[in-house]
Amino acid sequence: MRRFLLSVRRLSWPAHTTLICGAFLLIGVAVVDDYGVGGDALVQRNRVARNLAFVTGAADRPGLAVEHDRYYGNAFELPLLLLERGVGLEDSRSIYLMRHLVTHAFFLVGGLCCSLLVYRLSHSRAVALFALLVFVLQPRLYAHSFFNSRDLPFLSMFMVTLYVTHRAFRKETVGAFVLCGVCIGILTNLRIMGAMLYPAVLALRGLDAVRTGWGGGRGYVLGTGAVFAGVGVCTLYALSPYLWTEPFEFVTAWQTLAHHPNLVGVLFQGQMERSSHLPPHYIPMWVAISTPLVTLASGVLGGFVVGVRSIVRLGEALGNTNLRFGLLLVGCLTLPVVAIITLGSHMYDDWRHVYFLHAPLCGLAGLGLQWAGGKSRRWRWGVYGLAGVGILMAGTEMVQLHPLQHVYFNRLVDRTTPEYLLTHYPMDLWQVSCREGLEFLRRRYPATMVYVHGRNRSAVGRAWSILPQADRAQLVLTSYKEAADFRIFCGERGTRGLLQRGKLPENVVYRREAYNNTLLMVTNQVTVPDRTWSIVRRVETTYQESTAGELVSEGTFDIYTYPGTRLLGYTRSGCTFRDTRPFFFIHVFPVDAREIPAGRRQYGFDSLDFGFDSRGKLVADQCWTTVELPDYEIARIHTGQYTEQGRLWEAELVGPIR
Repeated sequence: MRRFLLSVRRLSWPAHTTLICGAFLLIGVAVVDDYGVGGDALVQRNRVARNLAFVTGAADRPGLAVEHDRYYGNAFELPLLLLERGVGLEDSRSIYLMRHLVTHAFFLVGGLCCSLLVYRLSHSRAVALFALLVFVLQPRLYAHSFFNSRDLPFLSMFMVTLYVTHRAFRKETVGAFVLCGVCIGILTNLRIMGAMLYPAVLALRGLDAVRTGWGGGRGYVLGTGAVFAGVGVCTLYALSPYLWTEPFEFVTAWQTLAHHPNLVGVLFQGQMERSSHLPPHYIPMWVAISTPLVTLASGVLGGFVVGVRSIVRLGEALGNTNLRFGLLLVGCLTLPVVAIITLGSHMYDDWRHVYFLHAPLCGLAGLGLQWAGGKSRRWRWGVYGLAGVGILMAGTEMVQLHPLQHVYFNRLVDRTTPEYLLTHYPMDLWQVSCREGLEFLRRRYPATMVYVHGRNRSAVGRAWSILPQADRAQLVLTSYKEAADFRIFCGERGTRGLLQRGKLPENVVYRREAYNNTLLMVTNQVTVPDRTWSIVRRVETTYQESTAGELVSEGTFDIYTYPGTRLLGYTRSGCTFRDTRPFFFIHVFPVDAREIPAGRRQYGFDSLDFGFDSRGKLVADQCWTTVELPDYEIARIHTGQYTEQGRLWEAELVGPIR
């Protein structure tokens, strides 16, 4: 054992950092099955599937029904999809767990690069270890590193790119700048904000060219800069199918994503603000109240120290790789915020659009710790001791909040007043807590089939889809709340509205709180703890009524008409939650074409498309829904279900239908 410890001690710092990140990965493997599913998971997966279909010729254009979604990159999601298909994953649980684990592993790669960069800047293993720990032990981002495959990969890639860029300027080789260009191309593909590093690298390369005479290698400096620029642009182009048909659409993508077309209400400091008109302190405030204080204090100190040193020793700072990279970290932390405020960019969902600010903040935190501990040996150990206490406090809160670390707030905001945070800031926006409610019911009734209705059915459905198959078989989701044994209110959208209206549900059998704020409630819908047969009879009777009309088409969904009504009914036995997710399309062709609304006459038919959630009922393995037809004589109806990838099934109903 002693020989083993001595051999480990002799390892280089990169090897030590890799071992530490490996230990964190083992922890991630142990806890990955505790987290729920984020709201963007299916959107991300479907978007890259559509882009892949375009690349392979199966689709005529990239993107989805939501046009701006095609501007989001494929550099991270495409490997996830290829891995899923290559391994042959089909069950939703396996797919989500794989995605969560890979996303978290990439987050740890970002932590590794943070530690290596700070080690190169500070030449101190203790400081580099501190940078690694504050990078990984950020409670809010640690939880997101499992279920957020949109913002966290960008943060991780941003940190990787910063390290690779520093390495390129330190090595001064063509290969190093080729790798730098590839990384920045991937970064820009992941999120268009990554383009900000292009001018930064070119400016530093230009500065090197000015300081270097022709005889001293100016041509080589300019050449490596040109190689970097060319490789970066080519990488971005190769990974962005929307640019293949129109290369200059990058400008449109920049404008679209800077002013996101989805305008929503944003809860901030107790007031509902429009996402297009947020106060200037929105991002600084969010970073300040949701970052551990040890990271915040050391990061601000590091930024201040680097700024002062750059002003006092400007000439040296512009020529010294380490000093100017400290200045680059300051720029990466501050300039994006200034640009967002100046341009009035649209923001929502706390500060998730700028989670990448965590990368330069952690780099500066390491430099701040080095400066604070550089006075004397006694002073250094005191500073390191305080830093260790701060990290320990953050880690302790992570354990206490697990697996809901994404609702973390530090002590700069009121965390004791009941429901204060819930009514002043978004908390569980993606309703990840829903999973805990389903798991509670499974533990309480291990051998009983339980009917569950979620106030946010989509969020409960996502949580259900990551549970083991045996649990899914016993937990039956229903959109028919009168037929449910229990109701789940999860996420801040599921509980805040109830609190604001003063309509707290009765018969609460399970509640999950964080900082005295309610994130999850499970309520009992019946007077006895077990499901009563009266509920089952009521459901069966309602389903039988839905099939009591005239059967006009048999298929994936059986279609009925009902004498004396204008209703068209869709029913299915053996139905699952997945069967209800695709939208229904109904193209109605009147006998008299003049009956078609003016806005639809160019298409030749009236459209009554709808989603199952808006009117359908799903109980056990039976689902049914109806739609009211227009009040005119109908020649025929073309109907079915569709997704972004195409139509799943279709049926033709020939009239006249009166």
